[in-house]
Amino acid sequence: AALAVGIAHAEPATNQIRLAWLKWPGAPDPSSALVSWAQEARLRTSVDVAPQPVAVRADEPALFRYPLLYWSGDKAPPRLSDQAVLNLRQHLATGGTLIIDNAGRTEASAAFEQALRQELARVFPQPLQRVPPTDVVFRTFYRLEQAVGRRADTHELEGIRIGGHFAVLYTRNDLGGALQRQVLGGYALAVVPGGEPQREQAMRLAVNLLMYALCLDYKDDHSHVMHLLRHRRGSRVTP
Repeated sequence: AALAVGIAHAEPATNQIRLAWLKWPGAPDPSSALVSWAQEARLRTSVDVAPQPVAVRADEPALFRYPLLYWSGDKAPPRLSDQAVLNLRQHLATGGTLIIDNAGRTEASAAFEQALRQELARVFPQPLQRVPPTDVVFRTFYRLEQAVGRRADTHELEGIRIGGHFAVLYTRNDLGGALQRQVLGGYALAVVPGGEPQREQAMRLAVNLLMYALCLDYKDDHSHVMHLLRHRRGSRVTP
């Protein structure tokens, strides 16, 4: 895949990709989930993902180093500063990708969702829209038919498309919760209602989202899909 190794968002002097999460007062720390995400990406693909994620504020210049940003929450975040809005707008309009994860424990957090929609409206004028199940987001690495996480409240993703690329992708299913591990290595949270098969589907979605963020000009054709399948690390080609 045409990974965005040389784009301005990559960290200087290295081809290694580092996952970054948006830090704001009261935000949950998703580091455990992102460590698991990075590990799964390294095991399943050829992408060199740094083992440890980094926290970054939306109003600081360091934001532009990271092609994929992760924003999770289960309650309303504080209002973004004007500088944060400008940074996000510039970063996402020039190839960055923001993954937003509603981390409500028993169901999607209405407070988080309402606040994020208001803040996104300050960044881009267009609202979130449903991502079609035929979109390449669902085929960048694995062929998926739905989007699930620790919960399966909905099988859909929503997003904001800038040009031909979804710069923002939103899941209401607590994707990070499906990836989160305990200190001793086991998974921290039960996946409902589908158990471990659902967790695997969440893992595959996470890999797809990472690949999508790194493939700025994804080729939507069968030969390209087969190229990706052949380059799965340690796996067989199964169209």
